[in-house]
Amino acid sequence: MIFHFFQPVAPEPSVYWEWGISNVAFKIGSLSIDWYGIFVTIGFVLAIVLAVLKLKLWYKVKTDPFYYYCLMGIPMAIIGARFWSCCIGDASWSNFFLFWTGGLAIQGGVIADILLALWWFPFILKKPKYRVRDTLLSPKQPAVRQVSMWVYADAIIPCILIGQIVGRWGNYFNQEVYGTIITPTDGNMWFLNFMSKVLPYMYVKSYGAYVQPLFLYEGMINLVGLIFLYVCMEFIPKIKSGTIGMSYFLWYGIVRISLEPLRNQQYSFGNTYIMTGIWIGLAAIAILLNQLSIIPKTRKYRCQFWIIENIVWWWNSMAHKNSISSCQRKIDSLNKKIDKNSKQLTVLKDKHDQKSLEQSAKLAEKNKKYQVELKKSNQKLEYLKQKQLNTKIRFDKAKNTFVRTNENYLYYLGK
Repeated sequence: MIFHFFQPVAPEPSVYWEWGISNVAFKIGSLSIDWYGIFVTIGFVLAIVLAVLKLKLWYKVKTDPFYYYCLMGIPMAIIGARFWSCCIGDASWSNFFLFWTGGLAIQGGVIADILLALWWFPFILKKPKYRVRDTLLSPKQPAVRQVSMWVYADAIIPCILIGQIVGRWGNYFNQEVYGTIITPTDGNMWFLNFMSKVLPYMYVKSYGAYVQPLFLYEGMINLVGLIFLYVCMEFIPKIKSGTIGMSYFLWYGIVRISLEPLRNQQYSFGNTYIMTGIWIGLAAIAILLNQLSIIPKTRKYRCQFWIIENIVWWWNSMAHKNSISSCQRKIDSLNKKIDKNSKQLTVLKDKHDQKSLEQSAKLAEKNKKYQVELKKSNQKLEYLKQKQLNTKIRFDKAKNTFVRTNENYLYYLGK
């Protein structure tokens, strides 16, 4: 009978990680270019390329709105990612703009870019030059339609996954956001041998052991997700516009919460499960509402329009109403003063003493000033009433335009 008295020992890594050496790709003079920055940049570029290919070759819509969006979206993503990192304590507020020191959370970047997209695409796609000819209903008489914002969302949002897949390699070269310690056993020696040669920076000197390569696990899972969202979901029948884009949030939430138990304690945050659970719940509800045509039905009434525009209309109406009421009160007051002075002048008219003449002159002078003020107030009142009428006309016109253009939104492949 053979007894194993010794625990298997992890092999030595081919290269040891050192801060300031291992994470630097090359230098230009005194400027160090880190691997982290290179991989994040490559991730951005690949995500843009994939989105452009989808828009141009699959959906066949113009890519100009997306290019303009990228000019704003890239810096917004960096600022949003940094802001989220500072909020969760992964970075310091005092070093907010020192992006190269690390501390960029993908959740903040995604949220910042989504908020930007919700403003940008509805705004830019209203322009006639970005409309398309729809031949699905009538090939002989194609209709010119406005492209839905959700068509762009389905093409762009899943491409975030390629950015995450590539960008995570920056965490590897920085030796950060890794998993728990791997205890050598007979069953995992092949994996430790693999890491000692291919992933040597997964050996953490302070632990004297290898750690779980979370970036690799997440990257492989997200590669499957990218193929599913970017390619496979396009061939699922009765998928509505927006469902593919919304599915990214559900996918990312499930991946994040699944890998969280493997995350090293120093990179784990107490509210991660709560925030990720909310993230998954909201994504699932949004997909369900979209597929049940509840969200598409609300587009007919343009919820964004009814909420924002009605608030603006109510505010302007109240402002005009208050201004008109104030002006009308001033006119009524002036008329009362003029009537009062006129009555006094009538009484003083038959008197010819010096005091009466002086009072008559003063009253006449006051009435003259009141008449000038009254004329200006009447002109202002007419101006305010016309302004109120013009605002109502613009509101009604905008309302009709929103409803009319909404009915002509374009949906591809039965979406």
